[in-house]
Amino acid sequence: MARKFCDLSSKDLAALPALTFDHSCIGQEVIFMHLYNNKGMNWYLAEYGPISKRFFGFFENKADGLSSGQCRYEDISSWGKKGPDWEPLVDESWKPVAAREIPILVEYVKLMILQPDLT
Repeated sequence: MARKFCDLSSKDLAALPALTFDHSCIGQEVIFMHLYNNKGMNWYLAEYGPISKRFFGFFENKADGLSSGQCRYEDISSWGKKGPDWEPLVDESWKPVAAREIPILVEYVKLMILQPDLT
């Protein structure tokens, strides 16, 4: 049985790099943890702040598509309250990789890099 996100210890989460606020080189972030659920949602987590309990990463769900930024621990864990298929699970076979090398994130990263300057 897959490990549930809510079962991760503080020590497990502390293995992620510290949360920073410099994400000017989008796509270069190393994704250290991948979460998924049976509803097609994915969380690609690069950093974690234990005090704020916030992650930085990339997030995918079928309704809203892809996004990046910060997400609270509670925001991820609350999905499990909707039922077993919604429960975020840890991808135990995940190996750290740059965000730009994850197939689902390739086009999103390109789009974010090439955004036109509207000023």
